[in-house]
Amino acid sequence: MSAKILVLEDNELLLETLDEFLSDSGYSVRLAKSGKDAIDLTYHEDFDLFLLDVKVPDINGFEFLKQMRDTGSKTPAIFLTSLRDKESLAQGFELGGDDYIKKPFDLDELLFRIKAVLSRKIDDEDEVKIFGNFYINRKRKRVLDMGVELDINPKDYKLLELLIENRGKVVTTEMIVEKLWRNDLANIGSIRVYITNLKKIFGKDSISNIRGVGYRFEK
Repeated sequence: MSAKILVLEDNELLLETLDEFLSDSGYSVRLAKSGKDAIDLTYHEDFDLFLLDVKVPDINGFEFLKQMRDTGSKTPAIFLTSLRDKESLAQGFELGGDDYIKKPFDLDELLFRIKAVLSRKIDDEDEVKIFGNFYINRKRKRVLDMGVELDINPKDYKLLELLIENRGKVVTTEMIVEKLWRNDLANIGSIRVYITNLKKIFGKDSISNIRGVGYRFEK
């Protein structure tokens, strides 16, 4: 499941551009043209990030975030703003904003900022840092790179979780069989395939092959 972003923006052309760009970048996107519409969406869905224009109808971006923070929401927020004065920017941060980008902005720069903010969004109960910008989400059983969930099959994930739990120690073939297959018929040859899949994500030096014994996660 990809990170879900709520975009609050009243410029229809920019809204459509952001919808297409963020969707193509792997995110799930919901759109709102007014603060009221945005609040309505939060009643029905949980979001991983708010992308907020400040000057929008009904309830502006600052007031929207204030209401969210008053309800206890910790969802990170990035402001899209044409405001240039330091007082306005300071207000955004005081209300609980995490970042801002000034209009007009480069879409690639926006994507970098989104990834950086999402990489800092760590839920201690669900997400555990592997190294660098990589995390695992134990609840979703997914791997994230800078907040974006990667395509990983269930057995790859189970093997990764076992390696991380024993970081720096040798995980024997017997331990892997027990974790991945339990009472099912084990396929020893498949272990090498799963190890290769993980190395494609984390780098060829991330896992060492301890010949005749098992594997060790080195990161």
